[in-house]
Amino acid sequence: MNKKNKDPKRAFSKKQKLAVELVSDRTGDADHIEPHTKGGQTTVENCQIIAPSTNKKKGVFKFTPRKWQQEFLESWDRRISGSPFMLIAIPGSGKTMATLEAARRWLSAGPDRRLIVVVPTDNLRTQWSKEAVKFGLELQTKELGTNFRHGFHGGVATYHLVGNNSMMFRKMCSVAPTMVIFDEIHHCSDDGESHFGNGIKEGFELATETLSMSGTPWKTKGDPLPFVRYDGSGRAIGNYQYDYPHALRDGVVRYLAFDHAKGKLKNDFTGEEYDLNEDISDTDAAFRLNKLLDPEGEYVRKQVRDAHRKLMECRRSVPDAGGLAVCKDQNHAIRVAKTIKQETGCDPSIIVSDADLENDSVEGFRKSTKEWLVAVKKVSEGTDIKRLQVLCYLTNTVSELFFRQVIGRVSRVRDLEDHEGYVYLPADPRLITSAKNIENAQIMAIKDQAAQETREFERGENQLDFTTYTTEHTGSDFMLIGNERVPIAEARKIERIAEQERVSMQKVRQIALLLGAGAITESAPTHEPEETTLEERCNVKRKKINKVAFRLSRLLECEPGQVHGKFPKQSQMSESQLEEKYRQIIGQINQL
Repeated sequence: MNKKNKDPKRAFSKKQKLAVELVSDRTGDADHIEPHTKGGQTTVENCQIIAPSTNKKKGVFKFTPRKWQQEFLESWDRRISGSPFMLIAIPGSGKTMATLEAARRWLSAGPDRRLIVVVPTDNLRTQWSKEAVKFGLELQTKELGTNFRHGFHGGVATYHLVGNNSMMFRKMCSVAPTMVIFDEIHHCSDDGESHFGNGIKEGFELATETLSMSGTPWKTKGDPLPFVRYDGSGRAIGNYQYDYPHALRDGVVRYLAFDHAKGKLKNDFTGEEYDLNEDISDTDAAFRLNKLLDPEGEYVRKQVRDAHRKLMECRRSVPDAGGLAVCKDQNHAIRVAKTIKQETGCDPSIIVSDADLENDSVEGFRKSTKEWLVAVKKVSEGTDIKRLQVLCYLTNTVSELFFRQVIGRVSRVRDLEDHEGYVYLPADPRLITSAKNIENAQIMAIKDQAAQETREFERGENQLDFTTYTTEHTGSDFMLIGNERVPIAEARKIERIAEQERVSMQKVRQIALLLGAGAITESAPTHEPEETTLEERCNVKRKKINKVAFRLSRLLECEPGQVHGKFPKQSQMSESQLEEKYRQIIGQINQL
């Protein structure tokens, strides 16, 4: 039945390919927009032309949207065409992939369409171009003109380039339907860069669709940015928002633990002493923080030692865990790197410019198990290295927007035993306020998640009834499909076909009756789910326990080891004991 529903012709004819090449003005491989394996027809309206190299890469990549990404795509599809759209989603949640999928769908829906992505830094141009290839899109990064080179779907530019060449981009948008993605559009409101807003308005006023992105809502510092809506307090409004509590509940980001280091500053000439803590004014904090961040001073040295100690602890369970030190400027970064080497014996990699993001040492760090990476504030946002787990915050940039972007470097989940990240901060009152906002969001997410898990636990097999029973399934005779009792053997075949084709069992049954089929024969062999071993089940339960134990430790303001210390060693616990430990920890969270 599966084969009958699909178009038996998989390859496009020369005539079909030529027609699409003429309309799209591209040459390359003819490729299905809706994959043939999912029922896509081999017709010109379902055909796109992509580069041969892209086709090979596309063949091994399958984008499966997370729940929030699917919701965003549905919201994007419901938009009023031509109206600016804003996506606000926390760093590390997958904004790039979600927006590229939206762009792919838009480009596939009509002829002669093009895509322009605008990014803050040069290194992100390459990063976007590489990610786009996975979606069958080729984006030009250099030598941009009013027409893109043959075979390209569009290009990637920086805000700086657009600001200085806005008329060129305006002409691009006037000659063909154009979709524009603004990556981290809040950069246009940065101090000294506000003129970029005028450039993107002039350059992309004629764009067919605009999709803006940011990692967090921000307040305008001057004139409102084009393509952005604001509330009464001047904060940006998203058409779709994915915030930190939601990401925590979905398991997309790590929980973060913040260490606030107080400091003392002494004037060597007058003997006057000044403290850095959360009780001083912002003006006093600005002066004291700047002085305390001297890399040769004991304050920074102690911060480095503490952060390194935590990194070594993380590496006992996650051997490639890395640390990131964010610094004020290039000279400061070089001096901090020297201090890290002196205090830890590690030789850190250093990023002091956008160009360094592509050099061998940084790419080598990404693929290695090296301990430390040092970056300046202007490039820290572009540092996408998933193994970073410890952050040493050594910059005097304290805005909440920048703070959230930087902690995003250590918040990405990799589905390992690294479900927490650690941030070592100066006890600056502005940074403490930003960190407390994150901590409050975590507490809210922890309690919501615990309540949900309790409901699922009590609805499931593990209800709080300590009487045990041995159960056995002795089979079924019939299954109810719609309002009809169907023999179990036939019902199982219908069920498997429905799962394969992603349609309802009732629909499969109706088609079979229309075709005059008595009993349904299966179109392809199916595989029964693999049985799990006791060891595998226990490993899964230990991981779940580790996560909830960490969440409880955040509420109790203690180390996770203190939570685990109230129970026997997990390696010696039976499956039922692990279930009971999980239940007790969830119960404690609910009581707090």
